[in-house]
Amino acid sequence: MKGLFLPVLVGLAFLGSAGVALAQGHGRHGGPGGGGGPGGGGGVRSFGGSGGGAMRSPGGGAMHAPRGGGAQMHAPRSYQAPRAYHERSRRAERPQQRSQRLRHAEPRRLDQKRQLHQNRQLRAQHQLRQTREAERNRALSTGQKAVAGQQGRQASERGLEQRVAARHNEIQQARSKLGTQDRERLHRAFNYDRARLTRVNFDHHVGRRIPRHVRLVAIPAAVFAFFPYYRDYSYFVVEDEICIVDPRTYVIVDVIDQGYWGGGPQQQVAGLQLSEREIALIRDSVSPDFPDAGLQLRLALGAEIPDNVQLHQFAPLLLDQVAQLREYRFLVSGDQIVIVQPNDRSIALVIDRR
Repeated sequence: MKGLFLPVLVGLAFLGSAGVALAQGHGRHGGPGGGGGPGGGGGVRSFGGSGGGAMRSPGGGAMHAPRGGGAQMHAPRSYQAPRAYHERSRRAERPQQRSQRLRHAEPRRLDQKRQLHQNRQLRAQHQLRQTREAERNRALSTGQKAVAGQQGRQASERGLEQRVAARHNEIQQARSKLGTQDRERLHRAFNYDRARLTRVNFDHHVGRRIPRHVRLVAIPAAVFAFFPYYRDYSYFVVEDEICIVDPRTYVIVDVIDQGYWGGGPQQQVAGLQLSEREIALIRDSVSPDFPDAGLQLRLALGAEIPDNVQLHQFAPLLLDQVAQLREYRFLVSGDQIVIVQPNDRSIALVIDRR
């Protein structure tokens, strides 16, 4: 009996081992009984030779040994889940990180935009200042040129007035030396009818510039034989006064009134000779607001000033520099300074205030 039982037991063990091997091989290839299937049981298997072996855990995990004889371990599924969770967590955190980076970068962008805007404003303000400065420089340059031009014209006018005054004094002195016969010859030499103007609406005092449309008549050559001072001049007549004019500048250099032909006090005028500097000192000594005498008469040389008109003495400082004015007085009429001989109240000299 014992002899029969032992071979049967060995045969059953062999069949069981073969079945387990087939089941495990089938399970490795996806069979229902394999440890890799969803319902497969756990087990331990090993293969000899180059096939390697693997250990399976009760949860279905396995540690496979590679065919080359090395060991390879696969973590169970219960250990693979946290890795996926962390991966999903990292993927979920990326938008938040981007949002945080954007939130942190937003102030920097705002600062950059603000700085850029401020730089643009500063450049615009600087350009505006430069433009205004250039305009002011141009305006200042134009104004300076205008002022310089005006000053130049004023200086030219003052120089012309001084030259005319000096020339007028020279002519006056020469005329005062003419005898009665030469004065009569001078009177007859001028053509009153030809040179007379009927409508005169401009000032024709000595030193005044007359309009260019005034018709001038050349002084007769017969005058130059005994009075060469009128050479190169022209004349026109207003009533009975002869106005001697420089035709280049249209400035009156002398006026011969009717009183000159009958003599008059012209000999006294000849004694008053003033230089350009002395005339300038007289102008400076009379203030612009000096009282006006309001004379209505013609301010011609030799004309008498009425007794009711007040005459004034010159300033002591001026008399120290121009001593010959001590025997004269003056008054102001309009824009002229009238120097008067107080003995007979005759006009000795008329000076424009400009």
